[in-house]
Amino acid sequence: MNKSEIIAPVLHALEVQRSNVYLTGRAGTGKTTLLKAFVARNPTTTAVLAPTGIAAVNAGGQTVHSFFRFPPRLIEPSDVKRLRHATALRAIQTLVIDEASMLRADVMSAIDLSLRMNREVDAPFGGVQMVLVGDPYQLPPVIERGLESYLEEVHGGCYFFSPPCFRDGQFQLIELTQVFRQSDPVFLDVLAGVRHGELDRQQAEFLGDCVTDTDPVTASNTHVVLTGTNQAAFEINHQRLAALPGQPHAYQAKVSGEFDAKLFPTEAPLSLKPGARVIMLKNDPDKKWVNGTLAVVSGVGDQQLHVKIDGHIHKIEPAVWERIRYGVDPKKSELKKEVIGTFKQYPLRLAWALTIHKSQGQTLTHVYVDLRRGLFAHGQAYVALSRCRTMEGLQLSRAITARDMIMDRRALALGRLAEVQEFDGCKIAMLEQN
Repeated sequence: MNKSEIIAPVLHALEVQRSNVYLTGRAGTGKTTLLKAFVARNPTTTAVLAPTGIAAVNAGGQTVHSFFRFPPRLIEPSDVKRLRHATALRAIQTLVIDEASMLRADVMSAIDLSLRMNREVDAPFGGVQMVLVGDPYQLPPVIERGLESYLEEVHGGCYFFSPPCFRDGQFQLIELTQVFRQSDPVFLDVLAGVRHGELDRQQAEFLGDCVTDTDPVTASNTHVVLTGTNQAAFEINHQRLAALPGQPHAYQAKVSGEFDAKLFPTEAPLSLKPGARVIMLKNDPDKKWVNGTLAVVSGVGDQQLHVKIDGHIHKIEPAVWERIRYGVDPKKSELKKEVIGTFKQYPLRLAWALTIHKSQGQTLTHVYVDLRRGLFAHGQAYVALSRCRTMEGLQLSRAITARDMIMDRRALALGRLAEVQEFDGCKIAMLEQN
């Protein structure tokens, strides 16, 4: 079964039934593909938001905080205001929030209150269809020390599904179950164990066979090194770049409008040499490569850049990333996107090493997971290992331990499922909170 065969019935559920939906699934099940297909079919009635600036740029939308004008801190009910762009909120029929597992409970409650207030509709989320996309086993919300007890007392917990508005919204769960990134049942079983933070003896032995005494810099000659910190990835990439002959060529980025440096999808300036390994950051319109394809720089120069992919040389053109703000077309009373900032640069970055966070969503053939500094966040081990297509392509700097498989069980407590329907490639159920 291919992705399009699974997408069709799910799109029917989204567009015909129009219930509030939590769309989830393991890594590599096609959540991003489905999200893009839905938005492309409903561009004038659907707004796409994300919890962080980087996620918003990648999703082609706006951040939750900028859209609702929320302060960058704990959100109290008094922080929710009537908005100047309330007409845009009234034009929305569907609100998609990507990486929804990163939403804190106070933000979710504030979204509900703002939509009710600005749409003047006293119904869950102001009558807007909510589509939350994410995997609770991967990216968790950032919860400052001392905030947990407050969120527990006021909102019933820390997570997006904790506050009463989620229960009142009567969300339907759609879980994509067909994994396209991996096909080996043994590897899928191992990944399932890591995902749940519980490896049995056999799964641990399989992963133990992936351990190598090769250091990360040497391993990066054949594998993409995934590491937990920006500093470690930076050091490996620039050590490997410096080892190549010749002087690096620096490509300057062109930035206009509102586009903070923290949101840049690649370096500015971008220093490259022939022989540098890079990862492509955009799909090619002619389908010669996709976001996540590895390449080797074959030629640099003023106003030109060439890379080699699968033995073929390609000329690369600069690409543009946009920061979006939603508004409304007064003539049509439809939702519209306003570009408030752009970043223009060659769509690639050095890829001897990547942070686990930046590897999110990527599919890689050869992966070396650098565990020297340990892992420190919920779901990091699963994200890192699940980037790899096969167990044969996976290397570990040391054995995975229980300490590496950090799991916050509260992030998984969505509630029990009722009225479960099984389809090829997906599962649809009503959510009943505990």
